[in-house]
Amino acid sequence: RFVGDEGWVETGDSGRTEVSNATLRYALQQATAAKVNGLDVTAHARNFFDSVKSRQPTVANPEVMRNSHIACHAAALSWILKRKLTFDPANQAFINDDEANRLRTRPGRTWT
Repeated sequence: RFVGDEGWVETGDSGRTEVSNATLRYALQQATAAKVNGLDVTAHARNFFDSVKSRQPTVANPEVMRNSHIACHAAALSWILKRKLTFDPANQAFINDDEANRLRTRPGRTWT
């Protein structure tokens, strides 16, 4: 579930998308009518590796993909910690939550 100033949007493994109000429902209907389709997961991975080899851009917008992954990781941390988290996208950090911020990255390795 993604909650914003204008309501919420929720989707899951079933592929269904639920929204909190008529404005978002209309936007969802417009996107569906336009048949907005993406690549399946394996095609995204294949395209990424092909792009690394060829040095050509990926089919997916890298900034959109980055922000999508950050949102998914933030949601996963909220689930792991079993509490609501507030994420500041400008600073790429959770607000007033040191525990959640420590979980954003893995501890660095020490080489001996």
